[in-house]
Amino acid sequence: MTLFLLLSAIILTPALAALIAARSRSDEAARRVALAGAALTALLSLAPLALLGGAGVAADAIGPAVPLLGVRLRLGLGLDGYSVALLPLLGFMLVALIGAGPRTALDRGTVAALLATCSAILGVYCAADLAVLAVAWTAALLPGQRLIARKSPGDQLLRRTYRIFLVGGTAPLVLAIGVMAWLGARRGAALPFDVEELARVGVPEAWQSPLFALVGIAVLMRMAAVPFHGWLPVLLERGPLGVTVLLAEMQVGVCVLVHVAVPLLPAACAEQMPILAALGLFSALHGSILALTQTDLRRMIGYLVASQKGLVLLGVASMNAQSLSGALLQSFASSIAITGVAMVVWALEARTGTADMRELGGLVARTPRMAAFFFLLVCAAIGFPGALSFVSEDLLLHGILHVHPVLSILMLGATALNGITMFRAFQRTFLGPIPPGARSAGKMEALLFRERAALLSLLVLTVALGIAPSRLLALHEPVVQRVLGPRAQEGDVARLERTSSVATSP
Repeated sequence: MTLFLLLSAIILTPALAALIAARSRSDEAARRVALAGAALTALLSLAPLALLGGAGVAADAIGPAVPLLGVRLRLGLGLDGYSVALLPLLGFMLVALIGAGPRTALDRGTVAALLATCSAILGVYCAADLAVLAVAWTAALLPGQRLIARKSPGDQLLRRTYRIFLVGGTAPLVLAIGVMAWLGARRGAALPFDVEELARVGVPEAWQSPLFALVGIAVLMRMAAVPFHGWLPVLLERGPLGVTVLLAEMQVGVCVLVHVAVPLLPAACAEQMPILAALGLFSALHGSILALTQTDLRRMIGYLVASQKGLVLLGVASMNAQSLSGALLQSFASSIAITGVAMVVWALEARTGTADMRELGGLVARTPRMAAFFFLLVCAAIGFPGALSFVSEDLLLHGILHVHPVLSILMLGATALNGITMFRAFQRTFLGPIPPGARSAGKMEALLFRERAALLSLLVLTVALGIAPSRLLALHEPVVQRVLGPRAQEGDVARLERTSSVATSP
């Protein structure tokens, strides 16, 4: 019960802060409340990590049951070694976005939406009951819908895109959960929404393929995979950047695959995971090619995120010890680095009024620190040695190489295109002459201390984890073995350890 209360406090703290911030007398007061709530959430989220002690085994936090509904308020460290590390990462990102975001963009409604979105995502990470998962999964999208309706009532494309994202990203999963609970009740499950209870009674094989298709559609939508990718570039270009970054970079789709699809639909996973792997690879290539053609920094980041999430999906769906471990690491690496790049673009847009590279250029002379942070975070995002993405991409490559060499070559092509895109964006934005009549031609304010502190913290985090990733690998190892089951052979685990040691050696 103590762990249940702790996890409940982690989930409810940002929700309570959101309520207080929304009712604050001024935007400044709302920002102070939001920052305090985010900092408290980040501190509390470190406690489950300390309780696991780096072992990576799942813990259980069982709360009260509601037998009439077949629901148990169980926050089982469904939170295993993967999810437990995502908690402080989300808390840290929330502090960075609220603490360093442009003040003009962080009014009461925006910070409340950020906090509410964070609270729901934390619920997805912790949920071990499917009813709790369905509520949290849906609730994560509602603050963004309300914020867009309030701040962009005339932008029909943005509002229509978000509605499609909301319905397409929630309805299939909610329907699948309802059917699984119904099947579990028919097979004698006392609490048919409980994941362990459902796994015990089993889902009939005849139902697993259609249910996996429903879960897969929701996951593909949230991971912006082809053909469900169109929402992400539009939201990053035209929507509220902070909320969109949380929705884009927090790996709720991976959690549902690992915690729901694999244990409850094993036969369908064995049969249909190759389809997800193919879609992941195609999404990585598709996103990298379209990112190369963009002129708007925000839209470019949208396609880059879609490409990175495609690589993560490819690694998870390859069902190989090295590729799965690399995918879990890559989800961390991309969340940290791409969030930093997005924050630099946010700061740049607040000063120039545009994110269009055609109206930027020559900024390195006036904002050298901003240029340096952008360059270093770009290096971290594309896998330079010393960054966590270097280790994750190396593991991904080795794992996929054992599955199919052609896929590994195409993966390398996607990462190379992403590197070209990001360095080209740096060149067009910060180097070269200033375009005639550009909005950035006037005087520019340097990065503020709070902005420098947040960006430096993101850089330090990705380098520290890149130099010493063994703790994350140790946390993920039981998750990898549980997901792969009999396929996690001793040779695969040994190969994983050898590869990671080579990747991190100087």
